[in-house]
Amino acid sequence: MTCGSHACGHQRPVSTEARGLRMTGDRAVLRQGRGAARRGQRSRYEALVTEMKTSYRIAIRKWRTGMQGAAYELKYRDGRIKRLITAPRPRGPVSAAIFLHEVGHHAVGFRRYSNRVLEEFYVWQWAFREMTSRGISVDPRVLRHYRRSMLYYVRAAKHAGAAALPPEVQAFLEWPG
Repeated sequence: MTCGSHACGHQRPVSTEARGLRMTGDRAVLRQGRGAARRGQRSRYEALVTEMKTSYRIAIRKWRTGMQGAAYELKYRDGRIKRLITAPRPRGPVSAAIFLHEVGHHAVGFRRYSNRVLEEFYVWQWAFREMTSRGISVDPRVLRHYRRSMLYYVRAAKHAGAAALPPEVQAFLEWPG
């Protein structure tokens, strides 16, 4: 039996959807605090990962080493849906924010908002609510990553010819610093 003819029973997805988060910031600066997590924080972040995987029925496709992520949804002909993310392993506030942002795409739902910029905005808001409810600080580094990410999506929307941007994202028209 060969997989090329699909006689082995493997099925390929009919369609895929992905939502990615582009790399922002200086990698050297982002890597400085990597080994600083205490045992208690590590177990808290591990519990977060386990809870999110169970609650939203997602699988981790790959743990990224950089501060970037993507959310995928594979739809099979038989109706099954496989939810995947790639993200940095949560070890601190920034990596936890990116991880939760990618989970948020599955929690909020793909194409829930007609405008991609609006989807990204509300997924970030969902991630911040989750962080706050779990006692993970939304510190200046997290907010900087958020602002730069939103600037990217606002510029992409303008480049694609968006006539008018929603009021929620007007603040991201300028370089956030």
